[in-house]
This record gives sequence, structure tokens and C-alpha cells, in this order.
Amino acid sequence: MMNLQQTYAGVDPILTTLAQGFMLPATNIANFIAPVVDTPTRAGRILRFGKEQFAINDFRRAYGTNIPYVQSRYDSEPYALEQEVVAWELPEEVIENAGEGPAQVDLRAIETRNAMSRLMNAYEYSVSQAITVVPGYNPYEDPTPAAGSQTGLGFLTWTTFSTAYGAAAGPSAWSSLTSNPIEDVLTLKRTVANQIGIRPNSMVLGTAVFDQLLTNQNILERIKYTTADSIDTDMLARYFGLERGLRVAEGRYLANDGTLQPVFPENGILLFYSPNGPSDSVMPAGGANAATPAFAYTYQLTGTPAVRPEYYIRERRVVRAEITVERIINLVGLGATGAIGSGAMVTDILS
Repeated sequence: MMNLQQTYAGVDPILTTLAQGFMLPATNIANFIAPVVDTPTRAGRILRFGKEQFAINDFRRAYGTNIPYVQSRYDSEPYALEQEVVAWELPEEVIENAGEGPAQVDLRAIETRNAMSRLMNAYEYSVSQAITVVPGYNPYEDPTPAAGSQTGLGFLTWTTFSTAYGAAAGPSAWSSLTSNPIEDVLTLKRTVANQIGIRPNSMVLGTAVFDQLLTNQNILERIKYTTADSIDTDMLARYFGLERGLRVAEGRYLANDGTLQPVFPENGILLFYSPNGPSDSVMPAGGANAATPAFAYTYQLTGTPAVRPEYYIRERRVVRAEITVERIINLVGLGATGAIGSGAMVTDILS
């Protein structure tokens, strides 16, 4: 009997390289929100960071006395990667037809890219679900808050956000002519900074929010004296002071009723801090490090996505190959049970 190693038969180096080099759309939010970090094991522990580095200590000492020291606190929790597998199949007749004539087509490469697109679209949805505030789930909130209190940075609507912050919030929801988005953004940025010591540098907008900002009177009034350019994502990133950038979540998924629905809430806004630049492929972002505090990371098994060597299914006369990736999103918190302090979200900022 063959053992597991013999049946695995390794990976296809060419198609694996193609899968790992898959270029993400410019509107991708998964790797923008949660940069990829390599991990060599399928399970381990996730670090949670304390606030000790912001403590004010007296490091002066008299001769002969003990030397002051610092010690960082790292809490942790277990994690386990989730496996995602997709297979593509090509009938032998289709392969033969593609290889004939002057316009030969590499169907294997095309199907590998198509399969990677499906994998990444599914992961876009998973990441969005993990960070979106819904009535029964608020990842930014203390899991056991006092009755009636709002201790986290996640809100269902602009109204609940305004109720929590009072005069610090803008005058109205962003769908109103009297709205002033910069006031709300600055309030959320200050609140996140109070949690982690640094302001958010990244933002994701739903499509309806972006469309609303294109005609916002306060923004138009502010920029008309400084630039003749039209409002775009780069201009909004500068306006809101987001060094890492801003993305509009254009992704869609096929719902059970046959309609295309937005992956990210179209009325939503997410502000967060990440120390790494966004990756333009499914591989780790430059400088990504699991030991660096951030809003979120994607822990991904080293060597994946991987494409197993294709094989022939005689009963159906098709060639088949499988793409495997093992990963999971982690929202990085502060302390053993700390709320997710490095990001803030309003699921519906238009109402």
C-alpha cells in the first residue's frame, strides 16, 4: 500500500508559479485589509500585544542601584488554518482542439487563472464577513460589555456612531447635504489612536459611499480652490490623511436568488492601520510580519497556493488539476481579551 507522501506526488512547479503569481484586481480588499504572512505550520498561536510601550518610565538611576528594565507582554490564542481547494477539468477533445491551428491556446494556464480568481473572490467574501458589524456580531466590541454601553469601534449605522460620540461626530449621515465626512473620519482616527498610539492609514469604502462622496458639498467646496482634478480614490486618501491608501470595494458575489450582491457593504466604511504595503498578488506582502501590530493579517501556509500535477480521469476522458491554499484571517487585538483597537467600522454610514 502506498503511503500518503507517495500518493501526494508533489506539485506542478509551472502551474504553481502561475497560481502564486496571480495578479489581484486593483479593487481587491482581502489582501489590502489583511496582508499575507507566511506560516510553516497549519496550527499555532497568535500574538496579542499590550500597551506597555506607551508607558512613561523613569530610567534615571543612581550609581550602584539596579538598572531599570522593560519587558513586553505578549498574550496569545490558538489558530488553525482552513484549507480551500478548487479543481479545474478539461475534456481531452477541448485540449486537442486548442492545440491545433495557428491560434494555439494554453488552456491549462487559463483555467489555473480562472480557478485562482474563484478562490480569491471567495476569500474576499470571507474577509468582509470577518470584519463587518451585523446585529449579532461586532468584532470591534468587548464581548461582554455593560448594558447599553458602546466600548468598541464598530457601529451598525452612522446614527449609532453619532450617539456614542455626540458632538465629536459630524452634523449628519453621509447621505445628507449637511454631512461633513472629514469630521467623522477624524473622530474615528483619534479614537483608534487612543487604542494603539497611531492613527489609521488605510480605508475601504463601499460603492454607494464612494458615489456619495463624489458629490459631497463639503468636499467639493474644500478642493475647488486647491485642484482642478476630479474626486478619485487618490484625492480622497490625501483629503482624509491616509498614507497607505484607500480602496473602493467593487467585488460582487452571486447570491442564492441569482443576483450579484456587493462583497463589502455598499454603505460601509472601514478605517484601520496596517504597517505593510498592500500585496498585488496572493503571496506575502513586502515586510509583512506576524510580530508587528496591525488591524488584520492573513496567515497562509508556506508554499501555497499549490497546484498538484494534473491527472487523467479515464471514465470521463478529462484532465484534472487541483489548487490548494491554506489560510485564515486574524483580527489582531490588544491584550489577552482586548477589543480590536486598530480599526473602526460603520456598516451603514449613510443612515
